[in-house]
Amino acid sequence: PEAAYGLTKSMIRDNGPGMLFLPVKMMKDAKSTVFLDQCMPLNKAAVLHKASDASISSGKAVTVLTYLHGVREAENVIAEIQEEGMDIDLIELRSLKPLDVDTIRESLKKTHKLAILDESTYSGGVGTTLSAIISEEMFDELDAPVKRLCMDNAPVPYATSMETAVVKRGSDLVRGVAELVKKQW
Repeated sequence: PEAAYGLTKSMIRDNGPGMLFLPVKMMKDAKSTVFLDQCMPLNKAAVLHKASDASISSGKAVTVLTYLHGVREAENVIAEIQEEGMDIDLIELRSLKPLDVDTIRESLKKTHKLAILDESTYSGGVGTTLSAIISEEMFDELDAPVKRLCMDNAPVPYATSMETAVVKRGSDLVRGVAELVKKQW
């Protein structure tokens, strides 16, 4: 809620157009204090978890980019990833345009591996654009192909049981991080 409030307040004060997406599921789950005077920068990602120095030096750290529902999914599996001897830099993309390439580049300089946890489809989705930008602008930082964890090219089903089957989850992230670390691409 604090990010949604802070971003909304900044968007109102900004002269340009803006769109804020708030998933209802996330707003129902979120319970926290909101500081009414706080604005958040419109062009800054949030680093929610930093990989340990040991995992970085051993090559077992991966940068994870996600947004909206993917944030909770990723946070829920950090302990599981660490139990398997790996770690992640978890970056929440709070703005897609402008994209905070500096935060992404800083993380990639340490991990050299990237996974994108994305709710959109494989073709034409947010992950596709992120992958293209990073491949074009930060190719020299990558030691592995970008791992996109996104839906197949199909519409999102309305039924919750069907949606669960097609939208990528934390378990998919654990598997994707392991594939990058073990060089199984």
